[in-house]
Amino acid sequence: MLLRWLAIATLTFVMPQLTVAQQKQAFKPGEKLKYTIYYGFIKGGVAVLEVRDGTYEGKKANHFYLNGKTVGLASSLYDVNDTYQSFTDPKTDYPYKAIRDIQENRYKTYNIQTFDHWSRADSSIVYSTATGEVVVSKGCQDILSSFYYLRNWHLWKPLKKDEIIVIDTYFTDETYPLAVRYKGKEKIKTKLGEIECLKFMPVVITGRVFKSKDDMTIWFSNDANFIPIRVKFDIFVGSVYCDLYEYSGLKHNFSSLKQKK
Repeated sequence: MLLRWLAIATLTFVMPQLTVAQQKQAFKPGEKLKYTIYYGFIKGGVAVLEVRDGTYEGKKANHFYLNGKTVGLASSLYDVNDTYQSFTDPKTDYPYKAIRDIQENRYKTYNIQTFDHWSRADSSIVYSTATGEVVVSKGCQDILSSFYYLRNWHLWKPLKKDEIIVIDTYFTDETYPLAVRYKGKEKIKTKLGEIECLKFMPVVITGRVFKSKDDMTIWFSNDANFIPIRVKFDIFVGSVYCDLYEYSGLKHNFSSLKQKK
């Protein structure tokens, strides 16, 4: 369940109409980000985010890859190994295909979704191997591609404090409108050093996991890369957070990082 929320945390997003060219390029194939997941002070898992060169039906594509798994004691108590993949058009960042491979103890599911953003003028079509065909909003994103779309199209724009950004996504075979609130700039201390970040609070659903709608926070680097540095959850059982500890293949200089001496 936690790793599903970590995937959801990569979304925070608005979907504009399709335009001719991208405004910015925040990433490139070869980018690789590694994270440690902590349950309080206990290391409970690891995650990796990658941008790979890919193809889809003979067309060049960005291949996004996210894997999260439990380690150590957490793995013996609740074994998790979840993988999300997305193939997108490099020119628009619209998804071609999404793969969701979930392995959590005895629960396992494998689902492929393909997207058609071009045959209809006012909407898109998603075909899921689990539920069949559904019509969704124009330019609808999958759970993973939305994160990269956000980095390329929106984080570089001037944002006002408490401004809310919204996106329509298709996740676990249902439409999932998500919202995030910009909270300003903040410097945070990490194992890599001090990093100046853009702080966001996704508006989450309260009750089952979260006590209030502001119980999730995401920090992105305040530079041309806009990489996620930390994700923090305040849930009923305590605090959980995911921290970047290693990076490679960034497109731009990691200028927001003040490295330890």
